[in-house]
Amino acid sequence: MLCLAAGFADVVAEGLRGLTRRVPGPAEVRQELRARGELALRRSGAAPEAHMEVLARRAAARLRDG
Repeated sequence: MLCLAAGFADVVAEGLRGLTRRVPGPAEVRQELRARGELALRRSGAAPEAHMEVLARRAAARLRDG
């Protein structure tokens, strides 16, 4: 969800005209917004930790602690 919000903000900053010319349908718009959001978060350095990475660390800690 965070990636979608960041992608939307990125699109608004650049303007909607370029997006509407290139992307025909709602599914493609969502995919484009998500991709833009991921890029925007990487640029700002505010990307959250990967969910599976967090789960793996918790599982490893549980195994280690007994």
